[in-house]
Amino acid sequence: MKQRTSIGHYILILVLLVIFFVPILWIFLTSIKTSGEIYAWPPVFIPAAPTLNNYATVLFDSNLGLYILNSLVICTISTILVVLLASLAGYGISRVAFKGAGVFFIFFLSMSMFPQLSIAPSIFLWFSRLGLLNRFTGLIIAYLGLFLPLAIWILTTYMKTIPEDIEDSARIDGCSVFRIIFQILFPLAIPGVIAASLIMFIFSWNEFFLSLIILSKDTLRTATVGIALYPGEYAFPWELISTATFLAIIPLALLLFFFQQRIISGLTAGALKS
Repeated sequence: MKQRTSIGHYILILVLLVIFFVPILWIFLTSIKTSGEIYAWPPVFIPAAPTLNNYATVLFDSNLGLYILNSLVICTISTILVVLLASLAGYGISRVAFKGAGVFFIFFLSMSMFPQLSIAPSIFLWFSRLGLLNRFTGLIIAYLGLFLPLAIWILTTYMKTIPEDIEDSARIDGCSVFRIIFQILFPLAIPGVIAASLIMFIFSWNEFFLSLIILSKDTLRTATVGIALYPGEYAFPWELISTATFLAIIPLALLLFFFQQRIISGLTAGALKS
């Protein structure tokens, strides 16, 4: 019975691998095909003469490379600000006990769960009045409001696992609150900080709707919006779209590959000890 269960698990894993990785493989193969091979019938699955011309076009002769660069800039700045503010808020919430804290925290977290479509008209109106449309600053502010509650939840949960005796010892030695946070608690909370940072970066990178309504100027678009709206004069340029999509996947794939243990440990450690 145990052997049958193991075989079933392996089959399930194999099916999941096929579901997740075959589309990525297809995108990569399309990115190294010529236009003739992409539109050929019957379909050409393996390119006869792989080419890197599509990558050169995307990076140097189109705005697709610029879209990816825009996403890198916006997501990096957003992630740094979100994690910095969430660290301070997480420390305060984890150390200050007050009546109804659990209810307040759940209510605060639920504010980020509203459908973006329901708040889009208000965001567009206010950002238009404040002159934040078609500015990276506007999208970064929107991401702060959207992702900050989740980051606070992750870091608050992790901050609670750090013994308060460490802070008491630091206070006796004359450390200020900010020195305790950034020189003592912050290094101890690195697994949680890394987990929150990676999750915020991935969420920001994949976000589509807010970046669509805030950044309408072509040269300011993020990768998700720019690739989706990239024009073709007579036909949809699948070779360029596939190339840009594969390039946009690479940063997330590298982050997940090198920091997957950090994400898991940062999330589960706080959950198990809280």
